[in-house]
Amino acid sequence: MRRELLGLLAVASVVATACSAPTSRGSEQLAGGEGAAGFGEAEPAPVPAQPARVEAAPPSSLTLEQNLRPTSTSTTVAPRESTTTAATVARPAISSPPTTGVGPLEETENGAESSADEPVFEADPLPPLDLSAGRRTGRRPTAPDEQEPDVPTGWAAFDQSIHDQLLRNGNTAVSVAVSIGGDVVHSASFGTRVPGTLTAMTTADRFRIASISKTITAITLLQLVQEGVVGLDEPIGAQIAAHLGVTNASAGSSRLTVRSLLTHTTGYGKYYGTFFGKGAQSCHHAGAMGVSQGGGGGGYTYSNMNYCLAGLAIETLTGRTYEEVVYEKLLTPLGLSGLRLPPTFDPGPGEVQHVSTPGRNYMETLGGAGSWIASPIDLVTIFDALDPATPGWAPLTDATLRQMLTPTHGQYGQRGYGMGMILYGGGRYGHTGTIENTHAMVQNRGDGVIWSVTVAGPYPDDTPRLESVINRAFEEAGFVAG
Repeated sequence: MRRELLGLLAVASVVATACSAPTSRGSEQLAGGEGAAGFGEAEPAPVPAQPARVEAAPPSSLTLEQNLRPTSTSTTVAPRESTTTAATVARPAISSPPTTGVGPLEETENGAESSADEPVFEADPLPPLDLSAGRRTGRRPTAPDEQEPDVPTGWAAFDQSIHDQLLRNGNTAVSVAVSIGGDVVHSASFGTRVPGTLTAMTTADRFRIASISKTITAITLLQLVQEGVVGLDEPIGAQIAAHLGVTNASAGSSRLTVRSLLTHTTGYGKYYGTFFGKGAQSCHHAGAMGVSQGGGGGGYTYSNMNYCLAGLAIETLTGRTYEEVVYEKLLTPLGLSGLRLPPTFDPGPGEVQHVSTPGRNYMETLGGAGSWIASPIDLVTIFDALDPATPGWAPLTDATLRQMLTPTHGQYGQRGYGMGMILYGGGRYGHTGTIENTHAMVQNRGDGVIWSVTVAGPYPDDTPRLESVINRAFEEAGFVAG
């Protein structure tokens, strides 16, 4: 059970377009490994080339009114019981890992699409929030002689802003969820589930989440490390090759480890054509190509091959399908259902249709690197469970989470890529996801607020811009302090 929040804005009607431990066995293998470091000041690591963005300032704590619960039609998750309040995450020094050249077997087919999913470690300035600032009525009252229409405020204004910013430029469906201190306090959806129809959206509808799938894969594989099933730095490439029936595995692949796969330091190149150009029929097929052709070690190079193989490592180590193990270890304990690895075409009930070019098959090939579908509520629920400041069941111990949030060749608190997590510095972390007509993002702001937004459509072409969309919605809702 999730705890009751202390003090939340009473939410008015949403605009018409809106809907609505495991054991720590094996943890000693996690301590003292590559990237392990203490809190506090960290020596800057080389920063990979990324578009210039302004570094965030630490936010103030959230100010919340007492004993108010949301009253909108938004879908919420039952609160976990607790008497504590959410803590603000410490904000150590900021830096980032080095970016080396691409690994072997670099491919370029459909490269523009895959390059759009490259992590960006810089983030927008983080506006401090005061969620008591929105009017409780949800709309600005007008005097009898006023002619101008009522102006939405609070969550109604938040929803209007999300709608106006994202349900445009060819987008057909949008959904958003916000949690505070472990409770999902607001969610909304806009558009239609199937383009060109009048099928109304709901907040439970599931979108492609693309590379946010990497976070799900990393959590599950790190649980196996915690349980002592495998060591973080134990070579597992030969086992994966045997699982895939590969008899001609490369010498380098024998040195694959959980750490190198999850941190993108295997030496694998991008494999654009394999995953996005029909170069493989499935993740198993793509993974067999990977262990036959390369891997073993190298600098940081973001590659879907690493997480396709990480998902296959879960199968190798458990003797069960990747999807079954994710449900057992992560989704079922959180009460989540309906998430799955669908094909590129033919979405099921309650699944949003993303317009896709005929003949493509990336959902079949990405596997643990990018094939999950989920709702924003699902995503903030998973991230809530990771946050040690929230009560209830947690999939990872604090020691394991610390490793997950330590960047490659860096120290805890720096920017960079951790294990299935994009680290923005200052306590902020999350992930983005981009596939054809798919844009998704989830972020823990580091101040007790976690948000997620999913989009079916081509806009924005730069997925990290979704953070700016959310920040603008908070501002237009009157939730930005000062």
